[in-house]
Amino acid sequence: MNDSELISALTNGDTKALEGIMKKYSGYVLTVVRNFSRGALSEDEIDEISVEVFYKLWSLRKNIEIKIGLAAYLSAAARNAVKNRFRKLNPPSEDISELEISSGFLVEDKAELSIMTECLNEGIEQLSEKDREIFLRFYLYGESASQIAKAMNITEGSVRTKLHRIRAGLKEYMSERGYDHV
Repeated sequence: MNDSELISALTNGDTKALEGIMKKYSGYVLTVVRNFSRGALSEDEIDEISVEVFYKLWSLRKNIEIKIGLAAYLSAAARNAVKNRFRKLNPPSEDISELEISSGFLVEDKAELSIMTECLNEGIEQLSEKDREIFLRFYLYGESASQIAKAMNITEGSVRTKLHRIRAGLKEYMSERGYDHV
């Protein structure tokens, strides 16, 4: 089954679809969790978080909307699960309930967020293939600059420079389209 068929079967409660997704993506999710945790978690914790990602996928199957692709969805879920684990391990030491957040930095409307995301995706699509790979490896897959450099046979400094330029270019691209707060 391809990903769209797996997702469709999953939303209909097909446990075989979940098994298929796990078989296809468990190694990928483990790698994202491992890379994003940057050595701060044990292998048992990494395994536990990976299982949580698939458990949550199953739990939310009826309301799930995957528009960015299954791999990207699972990668984001894995990164968020790692962030949540770190928050549990290191809760904020001060009371944050009274903090005020400037409304100028909030995207208040789901439609606006969708449009902004589409705009960012368009900007990413306009990157060269090499720059897009560096960007996705760093931000989507959680790889370090040294891992990217080794995999792509370039220097770590080159990776860092390219990431800086990519971010600046995407910020300018978004700003030109009215998203100055990104």
